[in-house]
Order: sequence, then C-alpha cells, then structure tokens
Amino acid sequence: MADLAQQLAIRGERVALEPAGLDSLAIVRLQDGCRVGRLEVLPGGPGELIAWELCIHEAERGYGAGSEAARLFALAARQADWTRLRARAHPQFGLSVYFWMRMGFRPLHGEGPEGGIWFVRQLAGGPA
Repeated sequence: MADLAQQLAIRGERVALEPAGLDSLAIVRLQDGCRVGRLEVLPGGPGELIAWELCIHEAERGYGAGSEAARLFALAARQADWTRLRARAHPQFGLSVYFWMRMGFRPLHGEGPEGGIWFVRQLAGGPA
C-alpha cells in the first residue's frame, strides 16, 4: 500500500494536511505555516480508513482547524477511493463524541478501543 499520508495530503481554505510520516499528517495553518495539530491514520478493513487520532494543540482550539481538518480528511479519502471512514472517540475526551457527530459520523454499537467509541462515515460511492 502506498504511503497513507501522501494519499491524503490536501490544502483547504485555512489549513492543509501535510505528510509528517507514513501514517501521520501535520495540520498546518496556511496563514503562517504553523503546525497546529496532527492526524494519525491507519488502514482498516477493505476500503476503510481510520482516523486514530485528530488532535489540535490546546492554544489553537476553537478556531475551526479541527473541523476543517476533518472535512479535508474525508475529501482526500474519497478522492483516493476509500469508501468508509472510522474515527475513535477516546473515553477521556468526551468532546470528541460531539465533534465526530458534527462531522457526519455515526456511533457504532458496542465498546471501541481503550473503552471509547467508534464512529463511522460512508463516503460517496461506498456501500450503504
């Protein structure tokens, strides 16, 4: 499989997802080139891509970088022919539940990794 980070590199209006390792993307603010967060990705089942961790630096939260990064992640995944996204809401970070729901993901029944919750989102062209 090709380098996941390279497949998902994309530029938005305010932030870009830039490769920072084989399965890691830096979330970079375009205005000044500052790294404001990171997105760790993993392949899942057939056609499935996992957002294992999307984290914005504490001082940068509340300005929309995480939301734009999540939208860019979905767009880049669709363009790279992934059909389903899965995201993890860690049990220590309750706000991530609301975040992933706002981003169009739905919770899966049962316990997720480390006692958290899995969220999924079908991309256009994927099975319902």
